[in-house]
Amino acid sequence: MTRPSRRRLLQGLTAGGITLGAVQWSDQTVQARWQPNTETDTDTTETDGSLSISITETNAPVPAGEYLQVEAELTNTGSTDVRTEAALVVGVGETEISRRGMTVGAGETETIRQGFYTYPVPQDDEFPVRIETPHGVAEQTVNVTAAEALPSARPDSELAVQPGTEVLFEAEALDPDESQTTIWWVDGESVTTGVGGAWEWQYYEEIGADFWWHEFEEPGSHEVTAAVIPDDEATGPGETAEETYAARWEIEVTDDGAASPSVEGVRPAENVVPIQEGDQVEFELEATDPDGGLDRVVWWLTQADTILDVTELEGDADTAVISMDGGCHTCHVVPWVICDDGTATALQSRWEIDAVGDGDDEDDEENGDDGDDTGQLGLSIQGTNSPVDAGDFLEVTASVTNDGAETRTASVELIVGHDPTGVDSETVTLEPGESETLTLGYETYETSQDEQFPVRVESGDSTAEASVQVFA
Repeated sequence: MTRPSRRRLLQGLTAGGITLGAVQWSDQTVQARWQPNTETDTDTTETDGSLSISITETNAPVPAGEYLQVEAELTNTGSTDVRTEAALVVGVGETEISRRGMTVGAGETETIRQGFYTYPVPQDDEFPVRIETPHGVAEQTVNVTAAEALPSARPDSELAVQPGTEVLFEAEALDPDESQTTIWWVDGESVTTGVGGAWEWQYYEEIGADFWWHEFEEPGSHEVTAAVIPDDEATGPGETAEETYAARWEIEVTDDGAASPSVEGVRPAENVVPIQEGDQVEFELEATDPDGGLDRVVWWLTQADTILDVTELEGDADTAVISMDGGCHTCHVVPWVICDDGTATALQSRWEIDAVGDGDDEDDEENGDDGDDTGQLGLSIQGTNSPVDAGDFLEVTASVTNDGAETRTASVELIVGHDPTGVDSETVTLEPGESETLTLGYETYETSQDEQFPVRVESGDSTAEASVQVFA
């Protein structure tokens, strides 16, 4: 599914809105859209107009950045079942958001719900949404209200960087005691789903901000936008917030721009660091930034998915040190070196902890126990296609990394619900340091009300969890 871009979604819109009369959506227009689509398995058994389509409800107006839901009914007035597909199409730019296949029984009515996260425009706006089938179309104009400016975000709103520079963007918490959903957009395209993994949750809890890390490769001007939706204003799954917020950055990628900070003087020098129980080990690095904007180091511990410490930096060269007592076997210490202009560097696989004296782990390794294999896997949830309609396929995209020094084979399982149930699994074999992205999922169950529940990927002692929504 191609997510909507601001440019496509608002194509043809003026400050005063859209003139719907500029485009005529006749049956011929719809048939022309569907005619070249040879990749679907649509089997239309009636084309005599026995299938009628109507949009019965939307949750518009919504604040820009929120999830817009469209509910439609397909009624079969004929005497034969009709197999068809219905596509949600948005804006004058004709962006197809999603498509659902179904069979509408003779004399029956099917209700479908589709939707998408809107772009956080800074002014009130309106645009058409349509449900298209080979039999006809239903259209309605919907409104979004302007997203307010996010009170606090980092870095500054304008930044010039060199190609290949990594930047850490932060949308700070509206209320540190409440959660929020943040959707990130680049050049008008949504690049996240709002469902974060363990690192996103930990960062929000410890730092008080949602983050997004991006490497800019293409020269030219780029726009990064964070749409922030306060979770405390929604009254339940599927409910919308009263207002939304947005942080906006203009990035110029040029040879004259800033570069990511450099890291030298890394100690300990060895990659695998033995830590005896009860001993204390120091980790140290020297960071430099020619622009004199060093700000801080965020020290991560993988597998445990925790922030060990945050070390303040300043100037164009500085040293950061942390001390660690013990540690989880095969976990990695990962420092993020961050400048005040958002440019950043991460040492992904510099130090691996060797927890010396853990006899059980040594026995497991000697006996080839699967628990040791899975214990050396780092898991994170990269995203989901949540929210989905009940009965639709829910996908969870997970990243699996072998943080150990040996080739590992392990099973990764998707577990869903408040009463945890395994619904999908996949076996991976990874070389040391290798990562793989998996897509796990299942067909959700029918429900009479909107539901929100946890999903997690699990492999041995390693887990990553996220929250998803299913609309009735």
